Amino acid sequence: MLKYRLWRLRQSFQSSSEKTLESKRVSIAVEHQSTRIINAIGYVILFLILLEYGFLVASSQIFQPSWAYNTAGQLIEQVWGLLLGFLLIFYRRDQDLIKPKEFKLLSFLSWFVLIVGISYLLVTPDFIGNAFRLHRGGKAQIVSQADLQNSQVQQYSQQLKQATPEQLNILLQEYQDAGNSDIASAQQLKTKLIDEAKQKQAKVKKELTSKFNRQTMTLVKTTVKWSIGAIVSGMCFVFVWKCTEWTRVRY
Repeated sequence: MLKYRLWRLRQSFQSSSEKTLESKRVSIAVEHQSTRIINAIGYVILFLILLEYGFLVASSQIFQPSWAYNTAGQLIEQVWGLLLGFLLIFYRRDQDLIKPKEFKLLSFLSWFVLIVGISYLLVTPDFIGNAFRLHRGGKAQIVSQADLQNSQVQQYSQQLKQATPEQLNILLQEYQDAGNSDIASAQQLKTKLIDEAKQKQAKVKKELTSKFNRQTMTLVKTTVKWSIGAIVSGMCFVFVWKCTEWTRVRY
């Protein structure tokens, strides 16, 4: 009787151990498949982001500061895709077996990460330089518009000063017929028209200055934001390169 109980006890222990081992095997298999899914999604994300970058560079207008500035900004705004792709690709577990071909690919991608990181760090000075070029271009445009407005006002004032009494009387008559009875003489009308032109000139100049100041403030904020983003992104890529040293080690 005692032997039978001992035998049953050993059987129960063996059954429990086999179930535990089988459960571990299932868990390892599930983890392995999950890791493969994660890595595959990483490759897809990396491919799509590089494809997007390729289309951006394909429309190259490198000698135009606005294109270079905005393109660099888009690369910084979309950097999360590269980071996420590399994260999912390099995610591995102790039980994972990496095939030799994929290991070579991972080694290549590790060096590629370093190149991307250095590129992001080097793009910052050029990015700031293009911002200054855009600032100077915007200022030159405002000055050109203000000069054009001044020229038009001076030309208009000169025409009024050179107008004959008959021409001024005709203007006065048209002005009074329009329901304006505050002007009694042609000289007063000429003075009023010149003053109105100068007031309009001052208003336009103020609007142009205000517009330029808003554009400058937006440019400064965007430049600071994208510059910090480029530096942080570059440092992050370099960090990923250091953490993936295992892909560059020959066993």
